[in-house]
Amino acid sequence: MTYGEADNFIKLFLKGDITIASISSTYFKMAVMEVSTLCIPSTLKAEYDGTQTDVFRLLHFEDVVVSPTVTKNVQFYIKKPPIADTPIGTDEIPIDETLALAVVFYICSYLSNKYKDRFEAKANKQISVYVSNELS
Repeated sequence: MTYGEADNFIKLFLKGDITIASISSTYFKMAVMEVSTLCIPSTLKAEYDGTQTDVFRLLHFEDVVVSPTVTKNVQFYIKKPPIADTPIGTDEIPIDETLALAVVFYICSYLSNKYKDRFEAKANKQISVYVSNELS
């Protein structure tokens, strides 16, 4: 999902609740980080070797199959979301496509006057669906 599409969704979902001219990149950073706290987005997951400076949170070690007879114990981490201070509307939100709607719903929950809980519940449901699909 692009920032422009997300912006349009947010304005549509908040119509009749609050009027917004534009969505700050800070909201996108907050929402992506919140999603990344509750699950492990594959687009932000990377191998950790101790030299990274973009660490949002460290993950557990995993055995990774290198070849049919060799496995390697690797630690992974979640990268801080690379969101520009002024994202361009055609740029993609740096998160899995299936989690982009959770980002939209979290931003709606931050901004809404009437439906904060409803939007947060929708975001959490999107994350639950993502996690269940990843585990299956």
